[in-house]
Amino acid sequence: MHQLVEAGELSAVIGDNEPYGEHRAGYNGVHSLTSVHCADSLFVPGIAGLNLEHLLDGRDVADRDLYFEPRRHPMEFEQIDECTIQLHQMTTPVMKVQSLTTFTLREPYHLDIEFRVVLREDVLTYGYLCCFWASYIHQPEDNAICFLGRRREETAGEGWLRFSTPEHNDHSTVCHTAAEPELAEEMTSRESLAFNYSDLAYTRPFYYGLRGQMVCAIMLDRTQGIRFTHSPSGGGTGNPAWDFQWVIDRCEVDREYVMRARVVYKQWEGEDEILREYERWDPLLAE
Repeated sequence: MHQLVEAGELSAVIGDNEPYGEHRAGYNGVHSLTSVHCADSLFVPGIAGLNLEHLLDGRDVADRDLYFEPRRHPMEFEQIDECTIQLHQMTTPVMKVQSLTTFTLREPYHLDIEFRVVLREDVLTYGYLCCFWASYIHQPEDNAICFLGRRREETAGEGWLRFSTPEHNDHSTVCHTAAEPELAEEMTSRESLAFNYSDLAYTRPFYYGLRGQMVCAIMLDRTQGIRFTHSPSGGGTGNPAWDFQWVIDRCEVDREYVMRARVVYKQWEGEDEILREYERWDPLLAE
């Protein structure tokens, strides 16, 4: 199922993994996102943004159905109110993960996300659970994302960095300055963006990208476990992926973990405005 929701400047179609019209099977989350300032969707038609793409624990995942398990497993769709949609995924068959994602569109140009996740069985190969979201951006003039950070070998300092990987799976993932990037894993395929690391590190948990006169900023409610990921062609030629991950270390069975995020989609007014948006956002108080 899917539903159009509107608030302030934004309109979004939010839905589960089921196909309809030109929308392909296996892409959940925000199927399209438009603004009164840009009627063309931010996301590649037929696929999605904020799509729960992977659940990873470091095991070998050569089988594509396992690698994309959240996209293959059914979701329950529920509209809570005129601006709020929930997607509930019952326990997945292999990773044994149950999740509930709540999307709420808010005036003037915000999309708030709450993700609740529970591991139902003790199956994790290396004890961590990596939840990975993909956003496929439709033909931006510049495929890069930008964030505040520094080179990993540096011990101090902060500045705006432009992050554009040269090809898919090449130095793809950026971690916080306090995090050790490499996770234990045994993958025989090197096609996972999650296990290819950049020599850059971020200092604050948000990033942005530009498309025309619009900016899309993705803000997370913590630094612990949060990683930014980029592909220049994740959604096809000219369609980059502006992704993020949440790694839950020592994930415990039947314990609920909660993460919150905010998407800002508005006309571009400069980096200072993006920083102000982040500093104004309190995920515990936002209404």
